[in-house]
Amino acid sequence: MTEKPHGLERMIFFSDAVIAIMLTLLALELPVPEGDSLKVLLASLGGHGDEYLAFGVSFAVIAATWVAHHMLFSHVVRADQALITLNLVALLAYILVPWASKTLAETDGGAGVAVYSAVMAFLGFAMLMVVRHVDKRGLLAPDTPRPVIAGIRAWTLTTMAMFAVSIPLSLLVSRWITVFWAVGYLGLRLAAALYTRAGSKAEPAAG
Repeated sequence: MTEKPHGLERMIFFSDAVIAIMLTLLALELPVPEGDSLKVLLASLGGHGDEYLAFGVSFAVIAATWVAHHMLFSHVVRADQALITLNLVALLAYILVPWASKTLAETDGGAGVAVYSAVMAFLGFAMLMVVRHVDKRGLLAPDTPRPVIAGIRAWTLTTMAMFAVSIPLSLLVSRWITVFWAVGYLGLRLAAALYTRAGSKAEPAAG
């Protein structure tokens, strides 16, 4: 494995720390159920269904996007100033997720869904720009399997597209759009996992 420059390692460690904090903040925002019996406790949990749904979707998107980030940067061998800037933009999107999740849970109608979808589309777009930059500027290791990078690019693009489409749809179907997220997201995640797994077994591309 090629040793990474110190500056690149610092950027990766910083990114991991920011993402870990965002996941922690998501959990801290969860309401605590109240009740002195199982029936009352379950009723209290049901009363906070929107908050728990927002947490579940946000955790899944952040976790999957971090996996894509981790897979990508395992093949990045050097960084330039543009990559550092683009990565900071992606981290800005991550930082907005807890706020968007709270907005989704506490705003009635389609407005909260639209705001949430916009933040998630921004996250997908920011990650797509990172993938595009490291590929275009030759910041990847020469033996990087091309199907793996193509799979990461496809995953970020489809994530961005799914939530971008959700913005106008949310004004029509309001919170029913979350059903679309669940089905579409799981399908995209499965397709990306199969695609990147196949790519990891492929012959490395020539440098």
